[in-house]
Amino acid sequence: MTRIVCNASPIIALSSIGSFHILGQLFDEVMVPQAVHDEILHDTGAVGAEQLEIALQQGAVHSFEVQDQALVEKLSGRLHRGELEVIIGAVEQGISTVILDDRQARMLAKTFKLDCTGTLGVLLAAKAKQLIPEVKKYLDDLSSQGFRLNDRLYREVLDYAKE
Repeated sequence: MTRIVCNASPIIALSSIGSFHILGQLFDEVMVPQAVHDEILHDTGAVGAEQLEIALQQGAVHSFEVQDQALVEKLSGRLHRGELEVIIGAVEQGISTVILDDRQARMLAKTFKLDCTGTLGVLLAAKAKQLIPEVKKYLDDLSSQGFRLNDRLYREVLDYAKE
């Protein structure tokens, strides 16, 4: 059973291009900590809010409370609360994989011995499992939605996808 804890940015990015459903197709259980839940659902008109709300209601995504709020507070300032709750929550839940886009968050997750992927890794995995025919269209769609993607990374992802 593949369980993951996901941060807000991948949910927002995938939702912005109509591909939020990919998470549920790739992973058996998608978890979001309360801080991520609140960040996305705070503004009901925000990108990803409707998709996350429906997924929570249908049981495709599960929300949870991080128990060690003292550690979250101790580490806050370096990262956003949602990123910290993803990392600490994954450890608490016994989940080994997190989905984070922020480089500093990924570095911290690795110090907790967590496997990391991000929005682009999700798209590559979706192509590998033949859930999507190509990655390029999705990268272009993400770029048009304001997702930060430099030329070097764009080319690396396409090379990895053999496109």
